[in-house]
Amino acid sequence: MRLNRIALKTFGYGLAMLVIAAIVVMFTVSRAISRRDPQFLQVSRFVVADLARDRDDDDALARSVTSLAQTGVDLTLYDANGGLLISTVSPPLPMMTAAELAQGDQVHRGAFDVAHAIRERGAVVAIGIVSIEEPSMAEFAFDPLLMLLGLLLLLSVAFTVHLVRPLERVAAAAERFGRGDLAARTGVVRTDEIGEVARTFDAMADRVTRLMQAQHDLMANVSHELQTPLARIQVAIDLVQDGVATRAQELLPGIASDVAELERLIEDVMTIARFERADGTTAPLPREPLSVGDLVERARIRFDGLHDSHPLAVEVAPGLPTLVASPVLLRRVLDNLLDNARKYSEPGSEIRLTAAPSATGASVSVVDRGIGMDDADLAQLFTPFFRSDRSRTRATGGVGLGLVLAKRVVEAHGGTIRVSSALGRGTTVTVELPAR
Repeated sequence: MRLNRIALKTFGYGLAMLVIAAIVVMFTVSRAISRRDPQFLQVSRFVVADLARDRDDDDALARSVTSLAQTGVDLTLYDANGGLLISTVSPPLPMMTAAELAQGDQVHRGAFDVAHAIRERGAVVAIGIVSIEEPSMAEFAFDPLLMLLGLLLLLSVAFTVHLVRPLERVAAAAERFGRGDLAARTGVVRTDEIGEVARTFDAMADRVTRLMQAQHDLMANVSHELQTPLARIQVAIDLVQDGVATRAQELLPGIASDVAELERLIEDVMTIARFERADGTTAPLPREPLSVGDLVERARIRFDGLHDSHPLAVEVAPGLPTLVASPVLLRRVLDNLLDNARKYSEPGSEIRLTAAPSATGASVSVVDRGIGMDDADLAQLFTPFFRSDRSRTRATGGVGLGLVLAKRVVEAHGGTIRVSSALGRGTTVTVELPAR
């Protein structure tokens, strides 16, 4: 299982706390063990030896007992026979056993007790038991624990800020975007899952913004394209009402052409809409077995029947596969490509339509020797309502939806469309369609 970065950070945070706790425990234990260091043993033996010298002086022993009681050191002094001489605690600390005495003149009893046998001329004259009050864990660890709590607080605040602040920015951006601020973005730059959420939101906001802008542009352009034919129709109606029927009849061919173009515009807009659903999905396409040769032949018959001003040369290579596709939509693609080639070519200029097998299916190309395009126009070629030749009217240049529609249809079939062009040398559009 892949550990995500937040989990790793949390694990690292806990591991750091364990390390700090271990350091505190080690520090505490080291302080406890330090009670048995050589200096402590030397001092305690010196105290016992000093008292042993005064073992026959009751007043001196009494003063020593008072002084030791004030220092918090517990001490019991016995004579060589085990008789109690003095003790600062009651009951007295236990006498050394024979087994302990056999171990040597200095015997440890735990971390805070030590027994000393004092000798004179090789003989034991006194035995002293020294004990320091065992410090409580609170006494040992109060300061380190206080430091630990402070460090934990700082780390917790830093970790919380590191985790929560970007989430707050994502939430704020989502709220602003929901209120209609389409420019709202998170601005969060991170490499963990929070950064991934922020990038996903920003990408979603970009897609929604582009979609809404595209819809706005589509409506604006459609409205613009409707103005001229509607105005011409209104002029014809006004002429008829004014009794100028002859002039109105002169406008009828243009009106008929406008109506046909408007029908084509509406069909293109509706077809494009099915490929631009708000949820990013595409409506299912009606598919059936389709011969590429038949597809090319139908496109040739239509073009020759409508446009005798441009000769059409058709080349169909053998071995073309059978596609499983929408015949209506793919014929529409070829019709649009051929119409574009005619519109941007001089009358009499030949247009070539070729079809050949490809590595994945079939490749269909439309080649013209028209005005061509520069790199700037190629970059905008699939933008709705874009015309490479701005001087052309609707009648000669279309409304700029043919290539947009062709791209949507080809991509919906799992294919690709490529355009290569050069100013004054013509344009080649190649469509790659998979066999399955």
